[in-house]
Amino acid sequence: MESEKKNYCSKYLKVVMAVLLAAALFYSGMKDYVKVGKTDKAVVELYGNYPTVNQAKQIWENYQSGDEITDFCFVWNGGVQVVTNPEDFRQTNARVTGIVGMAALYDRQAALLEENDETGCVIDKDTALELFGSENCAGSQLTVGEQIYEVRGVVSWNQHTMLIRPSRKNQVCTQVLIRGKKGQNLEGTASDFLVGNGLSGILVDDSWLEVILPWFPVAFLVMLIRTVSRRLYEMEHGIWENGIQRNREKKIDFRKCSCFVIRILLWGIGLFFCVRLLSHIPQSWLPDKWSDFSFWPAKLRKTMEAFRWYIMFPKTMAQAERLMSGIGCIIKCGAAALLIGAV
Repeated sequence: MESEKKNYCSKYLKVVMAVLLAAALFYSGMKDYVKVGKTDKAVVELYGNYPTVNQAKQIWENYQSGDEITDFCFVWNGGVQVVTNPEDFRQTNARVTGIVGMAALYDRQAALLEENDETGCVIDKDTALELFGSENCAGSQLTVGEQIYEVRGVVSWNQHTMLIRPSRKNQVCTQVLIRGKKGQNLEGTASDFLVGNGLSGILVDDSWLEVILPWFPVAFLVMLIRTVSRRLYEMEHGIWENGIQRNREKKIDFRKCSCFVIRILLWGIGLFFCVRLLSHIPQSWLPDKWSDFSFWPAKLRKTMEAFRWYIMFPKTMAQAERLMSGIGCIIKCGAAALLIGAV
């Protein structure tokens, strides 16, 4: 008897620990899911006749003086360079990126860098700690090669990055970011901008994240409902078979009825949240006619091609953050679903 009690307590403790761990993983995964969100920026990798910094500035000024308002920025990729604190000669490696146009479009924290500030820079907190020993280093100077920059602000990026306004007019821009217009998809936004300015480029699309991610929280919810329903059914079935029904003559078992009602409510609530999550899948993934069976193979081929371009080309800061959050959501929600399913 004592042995059975210990086994029961041990099994109960394992179940509780598994449920708590699954809940923590799911909560953390959903935080990552919210961080991914939806993007309204078209990221285009340029090719052919790359615009110089001077040409990019001219395009920006033309749009600023025109009637049509378009938010965009050109990106110069300086690669990984040695960044030095000239006072005590501490050094670190950082990815140097130049922005022409609206810096906030590259990353909202980059708005600290003003439009014509060619001597200022924005760095991440890890770079600041390695160079200055503190995140409070606004106004300090650092050097990249022979160029001297003053730190305008420190931001919470997850990689060593330094953002500047390129000063050399002959440097070429390899990317352009355009904010999507209301009611227009990102592919159309990118195409209109490229054609309008005589440029050539490929859309680096990460909207596939918005298609894949909702399925992992849904998988957790389905496994949770399945597990709880199974437990309720076992309790209900066990009560019925063991003859614990007290008011048999009334032909009503309130415990059995309550378990059944709870299961129905649970499936209804779960179905509601699953539909809400899956409704975030972009409309472009839904065919105009459900009888169009050629839609899905063509869509999958196009998505796989976009995914290959996405893997191949450099990522913007926002894309890198979205990717890391997306991977975190997949791992955490997937692990939570497996845990709760094994309970």
